[in-house]
Amino acid sequence: MNQQTLSRIDSIVVAGGQASRIGGLDKTMLPLGVNGGSLLSEVISACPGDVFVVGKPREIPLPITWVPDLVEAGGPAAGIWAGLMHINSEYVFITAADQQLPKEIAEKICSAAMGKDGAWALRSDGQGQPLLVCVKTDLIRALLSESKGVNASPLRLMHKLNLVGVKVNEGDIRDIDTWSDVAQVLKEQAVSEVTPIWLKQVASILEIPETDIPIEALLDLTRDVAHTVERKSAPLTTFLIGLAAGKNIDNLEDLISKVTNAVSDWKPNDN
Repeated sequence: MNQQTLSRIDSIVVAGGQASRIGGLDKTMLPLGVNGGSLLSEVISACPGDVFVVGKPREIPLPITWVPDLVEAGGPAAGIWAGLMHINSEYVFITAADQQLPKEIAEKICSAAMGKDGAWALRSDGQGQPLLVCVKTDLIRALLSESKGVNASPLRLMHKLNLVGVKVNEGDIRDIDTWSDVAQVLKEQAVSEVTPIWLKQVASILEIPETDIPIEALLDLTRDVAHTVERKSAPLTTFLIGLAAGKNIDNLEDLISKVTNAVSDWKPNDN
C-alpha cells in the first residue's frame, strides 16, 4: 500500500470491552501478539495512519491518541462512534484490541477498500468480521449518527454497506475471548512467560487485586523447602506466606526473607 493511500486512512481501535468471559481481566495487555508483544500494542502497530484507541489509557509507548468511551459499557459500536469524533480521513480502519492482527492483513483489507464502500475480513465460515474493516468514514458516520452506536450491532451495521470480502487464512487473525483461547495461543506460540498469565487468571477467579508477585523468589523458596524439609511442605509454606501477606501485602518480601532464613536453619548440622 503506497503512502498516498495510507494518508487517506486513519484508524480506530476499540479497547473498552468488559472482558466478562475472563473475569474482567484486561486481556488486551496480555503478551499474546504474534510477535510476542501485548495484543493491544501489536494491533496498534498494524494500523495505518493516526491511531485513536477508545477505552481507558494503558501504558503503551506508541504515538496514539486515547479516546474515552462516550457511553460506558455501550458496546463496540458506541466505541466506534466515540472514535469517529476524531477521524478526518476519507477512509477509517476499524479493529478491536483483543485479537491478533498481522500488519499485512490490515494492509490487505485497506487496499481492497479503496474506491469502494469498504472492505472487511472474511472468517473461515464466510462471515464478515465487523471489527476488522476499512470503510468510508462518511458512510459509517451516517449509519451511527442516530443511535450513537449504543447497543448497536457492528455486524448489522456493516451489512448495510457494500463491503468487499477479503479472505484470510485460518489462524491469520484470532479473537481472544476466553481462557481457552488464551491457553491455545500459549500452547501454539510456546510463550515462555505462562506463569504470570496463569496467576492473573487465578487472581480474577479469587477476586483479589493483582499485585506484583515476586515469582522467582517464591519459586526459589518453594524449591528450597521441597529439598530441605519435604516436598509436600512446599505448597503449604507458600500458602501460609499468602495468608500472612493478606494482612500486609507490602511486607511480602520481608515475609519471604524470614521463611528463607528458617529453611536455612532447618538444614541438619553435618558435624
